[in-house]
Amino acid sequence: MAGAGNTVAAAAVLSERERLLAIEGAAVRAWPAGETRDVDGWLWRYSGGGSQRANSVSALHYRGSDVERTIDEIERLYGERGAPVRFQVGFPLSEPEDLDARLAARGYVIHDPVSTLVKPIEPVTMPADVALTERPSEAWLKVYLSNISPDRRPFAEAILARVPAPCVFAEARRQGEAIATALGVLHESAVIAECVGTSGAARRQGAASAVMCALEAWGRSQGARTIGLQAVTTNLPAQGLYAALGYTAAGTYHYRFLEKGAR
Repeated sequence: MAGAGNTVAAAAVLSERERLLAIEGAAVRAWPAGETRDVDGWLWRYSGGGSQRANSVSALHYRGSDVERTIDEIERLYGERGAPVRFQVGFPLSEPEDLDARLAARGYVIHDPVSTLVKPIEPVTMPADVALTERPSEAWLKVYLSNISPDRRPFAEAILARVPAPCVFAEARRQGEAIATALGVLHESAVIAECVGTSGAARRQGAASAVMCALEAWGRSQGARTIGLQAVTTNLPAQGLYAALGYTAAGTYHYRFLEKGAR
């Protein structure tokens, strides 16, 4: 009986890992960098500007034989662009398992711990005050850009233009005015939610919940079984919102950052 129990537990862990991999895969797909390169299985990304994800290494898979040499190559590529070196290190998914310790030993520092939050997609009714479009409207962009840092704004539209289908841009409207945004991107059986933001005057009025509900309804119509998102761990209002909507933590990641010329 103990053996059977262990088998069931192992299957459950595998299922959770597969679900998290689908969410992480959707997140990579949802925010495509201007330049990418496969470096021994890692995805090197560069776009310019302040987007950390579009200017970092996604380390989900490693197929090389010498990790330190691969890190050297990553540093060389960013050095050619005059850019800082960033790795997105996820737990429990990044490969190899000791990547974080290796980067720490090389002088990389941690920036922006993030939680990957997931929930099963439930049958929900599409909110009447949310519009779905295949590309972002000017009103959608205005709300979204108001919620990101100035160094990201000049590059954001180019990244959004590269987002692949199937995707949907959700825009909550009140009295004919856009007040909240979200982007949903489908990957396999999962939807990743991105670009969730609310205009300053409309916060704490349920608009963010409405666009999240709309993404869930859209995802279900596409055959998705899971919806997820990634939120900065220290952003307590966002963490509280997603917890209230039924999201639970499935994994974490942070960025390891090496300033140009640090070594």
